Amino acid sequence: MTPTPDEMARKAAQLLADDFVQVVLTSIESRYIHEWRNTSPQDVQKREAAHAAIRAIDDFRAKLKALASAPKVDAHNGRSANKR
Repeated sequence: MTPTPDEMARKAAQLLADDFVQVVLTSIESRYIHEWRNTSPQDVQKREAAHAAIRAIDDFRAKLKALASAPKVDAHNGRSANKR
């Protein structure tokens, strides 16, 4: 069963607040940053792969933040629409 938007917002907020999840994400991100920094100038493919992985982690965090704040944004937009 597909979760409702409110369920998704609640789960996303829980993940963002979970210290263990944040430690794991930061650890993975740090590993890729280390790989990226320690590539030789000729190792473009490895550097690009590390950069893509870092961006994926950023995208994951951004998606969780968007999901967590969606009900507030929707409520605000609903109030704004009623004022028109």
